[in-house]
Order: sequence, then structure tokens, then C-alpha cells
Amino acid sequence: MPDGDTRLLLFPLPDVVHFPRTELRLHILEPRYRRLVRDVSAMDEESRWIGVVTIKPGPRLDAEGRPEVFPGGTAARVLDIEEQPDGSHVVLHGEFRFELQRELDEPPHRQALVRPVEEPWLNERDAGIVAVRKRVLDLLRSLSAELGESFPLSGEDIDELADCFFEELINRIAAGVDVPPLRKLQLLTEPLPERGLSVLSILRSRRQVMDLLRPFRRLADGSELN
Repeated sequence: MPDGDTRLLLFPLPDVVHFPRTELRLHILEPRYRRLVRDVSAMDEESRWIGVVTIKPGPRLDAEGRPEVFPGGTAARVLDIEEQPDGSHVVLHGEFRFELQRELDEPPHRQALVRPVEEPWLNERDAGIVAVRKRVLDLLRSLSAELGESFPLSGEDIDELADCFFEELINRIAAGVDVPPLRKLQLLTEPLPERGLSVLSILRSRRQVMDLLRPFRRLADGSELN
């Protein structure tokens, strides 16, 4: 992670929030953004940074006529880009969170000075972290078993997550959970311990909803007639 403010090319996306320690796969159609990722991928390996930011909802433009973006985002590396007739297929890997300090008027690409946000150090063996990890994984397995293919994570995916460090575990769930983009943006701005508790709360709420709906699902399946 860079020390102090750093310059990043910005990649504004509608309804997308990228998290560190996760991969983001995109299919880019717009010519200016296809040029952006091509230019970044042509840089030396240490310079292939891009700042993923979320566009504010509604027709809100800044003084330059560009869509307004939220002031927090994730710095990502361009891992792969494949040009196809139907657009650019890009793979980004999130590296660190940042706070946008100010945008720079230096075309052709939108760019800004950003301040990296470092996660607090965590002891993976801390009793609180171990308890949150266990409960999160238990809820994931429970929801996956009940929802089957309609749940975004399979049993194998969850087994893989169980071997991840706490940050990657929480961020991958935060990236994949079905909540509105503004809620995901709120998760991104939270320090990791708080984000872990928020993810746990979201999964608990899903579990409670599933428990409430279970009798009605059985009726819909006709199981009461068997």
C-alpha cells in the first residue's frame, strides 16, 4: 500500500462496489473505459493501479459534466484484459480501500488524489474474531444447504472461504451478498472488525427470514400433502 496521498486513474461504475482481497470481473462496452483499461494494462506491472468508485444514483453531474461519485473506493490492479468484438473482458483484484481527496483535471482519463485507508491489525486467533468467523461460516453452510443453487456460494466455495484470512473471508461475502449498492458502500467504509459484525448481522437476518418462510415454502412445495 502506498504511503500518503497517491494518484489514481478512476473507474466509475454504477451500482458496483469493489472490495479489497476480491476479484471483480467486468465486461466493458464504453469506448472511453475500454481505452482506460488498455492504457493501464500497457503500463509496467507496478503501475497497473485503477481506482474503482461508485457513481451516485440519479442524473447528478459535477462541475465538469461528469457523473458524481462517492468519495470512497478500492484501488485495484488490472490482472487480465481480453479484447473481444463485443467489448473488453477485464479482471481486477482489489488491493486497498481509499478516500478520495480531490479530482485532477488532467485528461484524457479521469483521475484523483486519494488517501489509502489501512485496515487495523487483527489477531486471527483472538476469541472475538474466531467466534465471528465460526458463526459466519455456520450461517453460510446453513443457508447454502437450504437454498441450494439459488444461494451464491456452494459448499466447495464455503470450504475455500474457511481457509482464508478474516479480511478476505468478510470482503468476499460482502461483495457477493445480495444487498443494495449503498449498503455495500457502507460496508466498504467500515473498519474490518465492524464490517465483520455487519456481515454477520446480514447473514443472521437472512437466516431469520428463511426460518419464518419455511412453513410457507413447504406448503408451496406440496409437502403437507405427502
